[in-house]
Amino acid sequence: MALDFSLSKDLRKLLAFGSGVGLEIGATNLEIAVTRVRPNKVQVLGRLTIENYATRPAAEWGAEYARFLKASGAERLSATVLLPRREVIVRQLALPGVAPKDVEGAIRFQLDTLHPYGEDEVVWDWSPLGYGSVLVGIVLRSTIERYVALFVEAGIVARSFTFSAAAVHAGIRLNGAGH
Repeated sequence: MALDFSLSKDLRKLLAFGSGVGLEIGATNLEIAVTRVRPNKVQVLGRLTIENYATRPAAEWGAEYARFLKASGAERLSATVLLPRREVIVRQLALPGVAPKDVEGAIRFQLDTLHPYGEDEVVWDWSPLGYGSVLVGIVLRSTIERYVALFVEAGIVARSFTFSAAAVHAGIRLNGAGH
């Protein structure tokens, strides 16, 4: 959900509530956290490490994930997946003078110069940083498709993919919680 940046900080804090599942893809392990966000705090309801997921049958560790979600009261929630940093190109762009409604077009115009993937199809998104700058994340479409297929095989519903743990930290700071 994108918030309108014209909303006051206090109003944004009041709108921040809900529960979620975060899944971080590590080199050998999956780290999962179930959280509940309220206007004044973020509460971790449970954490799970699935070890050696890549060498185990997806149905096996998928069942472990499902048991964990059920025990955490989150069996109906889909996951936000944090992609490994090594698989994502991240660029900061300065776009001074570009109107907010034209930012995506300006990024799209120079997208091919922002990654080394040549003609390979990519997936990308961006977030505003302020002062006319944006953060752009680019990943090969085949990478996303590989993870989607793996999670489908494991019975894990992935709602979205992200590339920056900073988004989690920013969300925690927005809600006034400590680290």
